[in-house]
Amino acid sequence: MKRILALASASLLPMAALFAQTFAVVDMERALANHPNTPNDQKLLESTLAEYTKERDALRADIDRRMADRDQAVKDAQNPMLAPAKAEELRKLAEAKARDIEEAIRRADAQMADRSNTLSEMERNLIKRTTDEIQAHIAAYAGENKIDLVVYKNVVPYANPGLDITDRIIARCGGTPPKADSAKDGATLAPPAKSGLPAKPTK
Repeated sequence: MKRILALASASLLPMAALFAQTFAVVDMERALANHPNTPNDQKLLESTLAEYTKERDALRADIDRRMADRDQAVKDAQNPMLAPAKAEELRKLAEAKARDIEEAIRRADAQMADRSNTLSEMERNLIKRTTDEIQAHIAAYAGENKIDLVVYKNVVPYANPGLDITDRIIARCGGTPPKADSAKDGATLAPPAKSGLPAKPTK
């Protein structure tokens, strides 16, 4: 009997240790959105995108100009009043312009693909920098408060709201936790109060 009890007690030890641990959850998306870095990072990304958009528009305008120039050369080559030699010269010129357009489009596409990759890499680096800082604060907070495990909120189906330390992490990062939305559903709102002014007389 003692042996059975000892075996049962031994099997329960890992479970007891599990329940003795403390857990917490962090909403990483909310932590990122409310980090002090985020507004300036967003402005940097937007200004870079605007710069690249201007560059793209300039390339597009140049290609449109080249196409109009080529179309005019084709039209000139088709003039029935031209001598055959001159018409042939203009035809070859139009063909050369068409080849130049193809090359300009190829260069523009490569340039814009490079700009897109640069913007994506910039965004990844900015997010990683902020994420690394948030994770460092999470680790420090967990160590200070003897928390054994912190998981991302979006990877668990349910967590007691009391386990959520997101706002505390945001504050540690120097951000301001967002206020809870206390607005009620419009359907439950009371109708607006009457002004108390007398009704305007009708004619």
